Amino acid sequence: MPLLLSKQIHKNAAYAVWNIQETFLEIPYLSPEPFPAELNPVRQAEWIVGRILIKHLCESFDLDYQGVGKRETGKPFLKGHEVEISISHSFPMACAMIHFKKPCGIDLERPRKKMLLVRDKFMNAAEANYRDDLNSVGTVWCAKEVIYKIHGRKYLSLKDEIEVTIKDEDTILGKITRPADKEEFLLHYEWVKEYILCYSV
Repeated sequence: MPLLLSKQIHKNAAYAVWNIQETFLEIPYLSPEPFPAELNPVRQAEWIVGRILIKHLCESFDLDYQGVGKRETGKPFLKGHEVEISISHSFPMACAMIHFKKPCGIDLERPRKKMLLVRDKFMNAAEANYRDDLNSVGTVWCAKEVIYKIHGRKYLSLKDEIEVTIKDEDTILGKITRPADKEEFLLHYEWVKEYILCYSV
């Protein structure tokens, strides 16, 4: 069953997760809209499944799916509707989120040892307690990606301008520390198979 998970967070938001099991020959026939033929097979599958998930979320809220566009910043938007969406993929997994009231973000990642090698590029002194645990490092990465997406993909330093605190086994407090854009966020995280899934609430 490719649609692995579909969950309503509250009355204004929901997310869904897809485990890509289809072959690269099957995936194009599932596309709800024309897709870029020049993408390599993995990127094409991620592109198509991201839109399948958004279409699924639209149907769950009785919205007419008219396609997904992309703003100049790279942030996706739902054509024909004033709602916010977010898409993430880490092959063979993909996820998407819809929110009716505010900008949203979702990200998923499988913790890998190479994260420990690059942690200094996205973790700051306030997050020192998480440096030596791979799962915590992966959680910090996902949380910062969520905040980056909420901000709209305008330049923001993951290390110097985003700070996260893992409060408990499913809650994260995040904040943008740049003076001109200071803002706080409540995030939720959970495990889906061997992947960390993080999203705004």
